[in-house]
Amino acid sequence: MDALAQRARGGDPDALDQLVRALQDPMYRLALRFLGRPEPARDATQEILLLIVMELPTFRGESSVRTWAYRVATRLLLRLRRRGRRWTFEALADEDLGQPPNAIEADTRALADERLLEEEVFIGCTQAMLQALDRPQRIALVLGAICELEAAEASYVLGISEVAFRKRLSRARATLDAFLARHCGVADPTNPCRCAYQVNLNVARRCVNPARLNYAVAPTRTTLEVLRAEGEIRQIRLSLDLFRTQPKFSSTEDFAERVRALVASASSLSGAQEASGRFPVTRGSDAVPDRSERSRRAPEDP
Repeated sequence: MDALAQRARGGDPDALDQLVRALQDPMYRLALRFLGRPEPARDATQEILLLIVMELPTFRGESSVRTWAYRVATRLLLRLRRRGRRWTFEALADEDLGQPPNAIEADTRALADERLLEEEVFIGCTQAMLQALDRPQRIALVLGAICELEAAEASYVLGISEVAFRKRLSRARATLDAFLARHCGVADPTNPCRCAYQVNLNVARRCVNPARLNYAVAPTRTTLEVLRAEGEIRQIRLSLDLFRTQPKFSSTEDFAERVRALVASASSLSGAQEASGRFPVTRGSDAVPDRSERSRRAPEDP
């Protein structure tokens, strides 16, 4: 990937397309885990990739281009304004967890396989848990535990010391592990909550759309089946196991064409401004056409 970046910096358009395509899935996974939902994650991924392209001339090789891209993406994500519900662990605990045994409604089963409906509830619940973490802990957990960056990489991405990163990651894991141990029937079978028994409630509340599942795919085995086959989850790795056995989500869109068009548009605008002598010529991230400047204000949550 570093060789692609060097060729792209030299003006090779094919290398630039390949670089964008190589980065789009890792950047989408980061955005999805940090923001929680596919729609804002797709929007953020486009902004991230565009920003990477516009700032590529500033890349000096102090890290791999992949690590540098995570740094660019993380800075953008931390500036985004929250969209949607603000979850807390207290609110999650009040979400009628532990529904009594019940069969999934026939109308729902006609639209989606029961295994996938159960998986959708499970992954959606873990996504909500991530959103309940404060932003510093959430991004540390996503980078370290889900994207699996080494401490040196993650601390560079966040611009903090390795000691500070490890503390944030440890606190995030401890918070999640405590909640899982108290409430999750996957983590501890003695807890009453079962994903299958939560399906009807989540469909009724429109948290799950059986006709259009957000997270569940059709693998040979679902995340829940993998976890059950492995037996009891070791307490020390509780949150890591629950997240790392989930699918490595990929974007359903190819952003290369769109990013190329946006870069061309920005370059044309910049050239017109320079020629007119009336406007300053923008460079780097200042040249990025902002889809929604309102989303870039200081975050509302911690």
